[in-house]
Amino acid sequence: MPQHDVHVDRQEDTLAKVRTPGGADTTNGGGNRSRAPIDSTRDNLTYLRIVEQVTSSGISQKELGSAVGASPRSVQNWVSGEAAPRSRSRKRLLDVKYIVDELQEVYTREGVDIWLHSRNRNLGGQRPIELLTAGNVDEVVDEAQRLSGEM
Repeated sequence: MPQHDVHVDRQEDTLAKVRTPGGADTTNGGGNRSRAPIDSTRDNLTYLRIVEQVTSSGISQKELGSAVGASPRSVQNWVSGEAAPRSRSRKRLLDVKYIVDELQEVYTREGVDIWLHSRNRNLGGQRPIELLTAGNVDEVVDEAQRLSGEM
């Protein structure tokens, strides 16, 4: 039976990269192509898990939609698996997930919720969730990294 070197990134099991014995890289398994075809159902389920993780940290679906530039209906479609975020919304959703991951290094889920919704001295007295909604993602990322010790 062939052996595969598997690397699963820090984002739990949402993405996996496999090197096949022939040397081809695939995402989420299979074949000798340089990239595996994207299965939209699997892709939608991955985004569903990301949305569930983010919203379980205290961000409502409505707040998440505002933070990523999507309508509440779009977020509901991601949750139901009917659709996946696209372009800017996808990038911003992954940014918010990154922030939540960083904060969970030092806080409980309740602590993440409190941090996101409280005024923050290091952010000029603004609430991180409001900065995300206004598009100031980098400021919030920097502060989350500072807290988790990555800066």
